[in-house]
Amino acid sequence: MPHKSIRHLLACAAFATASLVPSAATAQDPFGPAVQTSATVTNRALTLAGKTDLHITAAQAPIANSSINLTSPDAWLFLDNIPPSISSTLLASIRINGQPAIPGANCRLAQYGPGSVIIPQGPAFPAMTVYNGQSQTGSSMPLQLYVKYNDARLGTMKMAIRSFLLKRGYMATIAQQENGAGLSMNYVAQDTDVEIDDLPNGLDASIRFVRIFPWRWVTKKGFAGDIWQNLNVGWYYNWNLNKSSTPDIEYVPIRQNMWWPNLDQDWQARGATELLGYNEPDHKDQSNLTVDAAIQGWPGLLATGLRLGSPAVSDGGLSWLYDFINKADAAHLRIDFVPVHYYRAYWDPANADAATAQFYNFLKEIHDKVKRPLWVTEFNNGANWTTAPKPTYDQEKATIAKMIAMLDKTPFVERYAIYNWVEDVRNVVRKDGSLTPAGQAYRDEVSPLSYTQSKSGPE
Repeated sequence: MPHKSIRHLLACAAFATASLVPSAATAQDPFGPAVQTSATVTNRALTLAGKTDLHITAAQAPIANSSINLTSPDAWLFLDNIPPSISSTLLASIRINGQPAIPGANCRLAQYGPGSVIIPQGPAFPAMTVYNGQSQTGSSMPLQLYVKYNDARLGTMKMAIRSFLLKRGYMATIAQQENGAGLSMNYVAQDTDVEIDDLPNGLDASIRFVRIFPWRWVTKKGFAGDIWQNLNVGWYYNWNLNKSSTPDIEYVPIRQNMWWPNLDQDWQARGATELLGYNEPDHKDQSNLTVDAAIQGWPGLLATGLRLGSPAVSDGGLSWLYDFINKADAAHLRIDFVPVHYYRAYWDPANADAATAQFYNFLKEIHDKVKRPLWVTEFNNGANWTTAPKPTYDQEKATIAKMIAMLDKTPFVERYAIYNWVEDVRNVVRKDGSLTPAGQAYRDEVSPLSYTQSKSGPE
């Protein structure tokens, strides 16, 4: 599809002192802003201007007897190992254009991997600007977060948008139809602004729906269920829509079956950016849907504007999945990623390498066919309903450790979430809340960011 490659903007940092600390390192990231890195900031008064990222890496006392003033909406402060709930206590040292930093008023305090980022942008910041000419020319219109832009709200931009600028830190969905259906695309500006100068055929001067959400920099590792608290995960889901994201962890809602849960939600209050599709439609005791019924119901998910995952089939339901993907593509129904489940075990429970290779090959075959990122939303090393021999606790730990290391290194796996309730030896969390040996391995895996922004534009 035709679009202009993302432009790489250079940046500068104006510091009130000559350096952060003697060991501070400075680098020019070819795919983003100027990057400054320091373990701590001590006894300094700093001003960040222009397009600048300052990363402070210490997990204890990252800012001491110092002040940091962010004077540009593109000057971002990262506390790489301090989660938002703790970072909030450091805001007394942060200024936004000389004023106290107040999340929700003049800045965003967002999850960034195991740490956080302070973004000097208030809720009225124009996250996206649309234009009625190509290459960001002609009349323009700034767009705001969460608003469901339809014909009335787009006004003269209805079926007139030909290019746009989406600022770093935001996600936007555009669509042909006012209800979010028809041909649609989701764009994520995770690492740099997205500049689209030439819209794809079918969307050029045809957009009637736009919705923008703030992005969260979530790690790959998550959990299936509500008992995630001691596992150092970045996200979770629970086959429901009854929770909300917190500053430290993202909650991902799911449309469990055709009619439930209700998707008429305040997505800002929920803190959601992603939505999972129907759960195991190939199983009679789960959502139990034909492919045609799932296709018929898909516009209801598209109407949210969220980034969408396909229905998640069981590891025996791949023919259902491939049929759904083919029919959705033919009907121009957007699917941004594909969740899958995996409970297959290797015949020798002592062979962690072979079990991991079997898992990888299963995922690779799916990815080669669906050509989208995968989320492994349920998995374990076998289960109590499989026929493979039961592992020992040490064997389960070794295999889970190998599996999650593989998932973290596999570029087409975007996220994964282990399933716990598969008999005691395969659990990661015991009934009393303590961790099994496998749970300790899961907790200790340092997981990277889940999403990778393409340097050549959206997929």
